[in-house]
Amino acid sequence: MNAQRIRDPEATKALILDAAEAVFLEKGFGNTAVSEIAAKAGITKSLIHHHFGSKENLWAEVKSRRFHEYADIQMALLRDAQPTDNLLRDSIAIYFRFLKENPPLVRILGWMFLEEDMGDCAARDKELIAMGTAKLREGQKAGILRKDIDPRFILQTFTALAQSWFQGKTHFINEMGTEGLPEDVDEAYLDAMIRIFMEGIMPPAQKDG
Repeated sequence: MNAQRIRDPEATKALILDAAEAVFLEKGFGNTAVSEIAAKAGITKSLIHHHFGSKENLWAEVKSRRFHEYADIQMALLRDAQPTDNLLRDSIAIYFRFLKENPPLVRILGWMFLEEDMGDCAARDKELIAMGTAKLREGQKAGILRKDIDPRFILQTFTALAQSWFQGKTHFINEMGTEGLPEDVDEAYLDAMIRIFMEGIMPPAQKDG
């Protein structure tokens, strides 16, 4: 580790987090040793403990770093927006494209769900869910969205559809192929996903029209 990083605690922490993320996502939390992270970062184990205290704290920070970046973007959209169908489309697209641009988050979410441990992300996740649910309920009251579906299921469905694409994209390409699809298959899926999803939650009168 060079002298500049030693003198810059934030740069050192970022170096450790990058190394920890790579090892955690390859092996999972339980199978990762702090010594492996130290070797990956080119530092000593004691420096990791100095900055993060424990492997548990380091894993929590890895999860929080990626998740909070997404939460900030999504909450900024929801905070002052009016509850319209375009807002829902934009929200879906933001989540999908964030996963596309941040592949580690897809794997982090996979480990979090597998381990049933949201850690420090739990409070922020609940805040985001509460805000999204409130906007959907406003849209239902205004007649923009159908009222016979619990908004929590709406949120769960669109997040699951986005996550499943990036978790199963290789399987799709290998088994179903991409013949006849646009070159940007990610955006083609996003477009199809939004159209299928939105047509399923529009009020019947709007769907027929």
